[in-house]
Amino acid sequence: MPTYLTPGTYVEGIPSVSPAPVAGAPTAVPAFVGLAPGGPQDTPLRVTSWNQFATLFGDPADPGNGPFAAGAYLAHAVFGFFTNGGQVCWVVRVGDDVEGDLTRRTGLQALAAVDEVTIVCTPDLAVHAEGDDPYAFQRLQFAATALCEAAGDRIAILDAPPGLRPGEISEWRMDAAGYDSRHAALYWPWITIMDPLTVRPIAVPPCGHVAGAWARSDLRRGIHKAPANEVLLGVHDLEYAVTASEQGRLNMVGVNCLRAFPGRGIRIWGARTLSSEPEWRYVNHVRLVAFVSRSLSEGISWATFEPNDPALWVQLRVAAASFLTRLWRDGALLGATPEEAFFVRCDETLNTPEQVDAGQVVIEVGIALVRPAEFVVFRLAQTGALW
Repeated sequence: MPTYLTPGTYVEGIPSVSPAPVAGAPTAVPAFVGLAPGGPQDTPLRVTSWNQFATLFGDPADPGNGPFAAGAYLAHAVFGFFTNGGQVCWVVRVGDDVEGDLTRRTGLQALAAVDEVTIVCTPDLAVHAEGDDPYAFQRLQFAATALCEAAGDRIAILDAPPGLRPGEISEWRMDAAGYDSRHAALYWPWITIMDPLTVRPIAVPPCGHVAGAWARSDLRRGIHKAPANEVLLGVHDLEYAVTASEQGRLNMVGVNCLRAFPGRGIRIWGARTLSSEPEWRYVNHVRLVAFVSRSLSEGISWATFEPNDPALWVQLRVAAASFLTRLWRDGALLGATPEEAFFVRCDETLNTPEQVDAGQVVIEVGIALVRPAEFVVFRLAQTGALW
């Protein structure tokens, strides 16, 4: 308490007891892992434009950059991402070892320390999988999916092998790549674009263009909107023209088809993950839950080392509820009222004396997804000394 000796008016600064509102975390920030003629190897670099990528890793329009002419697809994927509305991505140039080593942080494992990434794309798997190993493509995709599962808040955009027909992609999905995961979404067929070297159409994997369309949809409508019925810009044609009946069969096994519609362009015509669990069937549900979890984790990080008492619990409840109310008002959550759309718990029933002694404060959050209409519950814990 200051001591006042002279009569007059004094202004005191009182520290605010209200933390900053929880802000939404970044959503569509892909990491592209693949081949390039230049740039540092196994070092993730943040890229915000096509020109920056060309400066760092080499321009595919330059005839001297041989690896692009040899069939690498990284540059085309990054170009497609920015063409379709993407704003920020990370790029990792790799050599022969795509899977990489976590200890040395090579290949895919180089992304372990990049927290901003929410999507993983591996456009050059068709190049890496060339050889005598028939399961190389599957193994490398599994490694990308496993990386996303380990992070918990990422999703892999997977490309099918090139040249497959409807019956072949269905068989490949169920046999060769029959793993079950909500952290992966598969798109087919390959797209054709204009090759900057030959000015002729070439077939490339669609992951970069799809990631850009995801980013565009997030900006226009929000992450809760399924990133489907979105036009793919910069696409000349499709490697295979999918019919409605063919898509019906493929949709049931989690293959998201790209379709060409007269007068409406080439569009993403599916939004399913590779999960068999109904609550994790749709890409937007998985991404929304990951977005909420990441936003709250980052937004309440100020609570670490704060006194773990009822006053803190109230602040955490208010911060989480304010963020979720904004989501509900944006149409991201189901329910006529906030009470129907979500719940937030942070009290003595969760934070028992044993929990407090362990240095943890626990918040329980449930959100009602627009479809299916049920709560998905996850727990957030700040661990470490809280007093």
